[in-house]
Amino acid sequence: MYVLQGAKCGSVRFEPFINGVINKETVSRQSTITDNPIEGGGSINDHVFRSPLSFQLSGTVTDGAAAIATLQQMWMKGDVLTYTGRNQINNLVIQNLQSTHDATNRKGFTFTATLKQITIGSSEDSGTASMMSDQDSTAASQTSSSSSSKASSQTSKSSAAGLKTTVSETISSSAYAAYVNTYNTKPASSSGPSSRSTPTNTGRR
Repeated sequence: MYVLQGAKCGSVRFEPFINGVINKETVSRQSTITDNPIEGGGSINDHVFRSPLSFQLSGTVTDGAAAIATLQQMWMKGDVLTYTGRNQINNLVIQNLQSTHDATNRKGFTFTATLKQITIGSSEDSGTASMMSDQDSTAASQTSSSSSSKASSQTSKSSAAGLKTTVSETISSSAYAAYVNTYNTKPASSSGPSSRSTPTNTGRR
């Protein structure tokens, strides 16, 4: 049995001798190698990039009304698929779907589907990504908050820079007057002798 299971659109089962079969599974693996020219006409290969895995299914469905409807929904909605058959591959998306309806298979069809393996990174799968609008609003809020904080900090710095503290000592008016009078008052002169004593000239009459 071969099963193509979708995350949203259900599954398509291919059961030989009942409703259909997968005739061929083709897996393509590809890498990209970068070439850089160098002097002398040669080149060097410095990087190798692995391309996404490509997977191709070819099958026949004998009772195909439900199967073709489900395959179309898987393709239209970009459903993430898991294939189980000769190979088992996860995270596939239908890139190309071709069906052929002819008279040899009146109720069914043959089909070829090309699927590509993808890397899951959406919010639905990881649970961590957010919408771009939410990210923009968050960034704007953070920018506004940061600007406000910077403005407040600069205002505080400016206010602090404008404040100058000086220390002064004051004296009372009476103390100052006493201080001035100390220098303006002339020292009192000492009193001299009230009389001068002269020696007696006993030799004169």
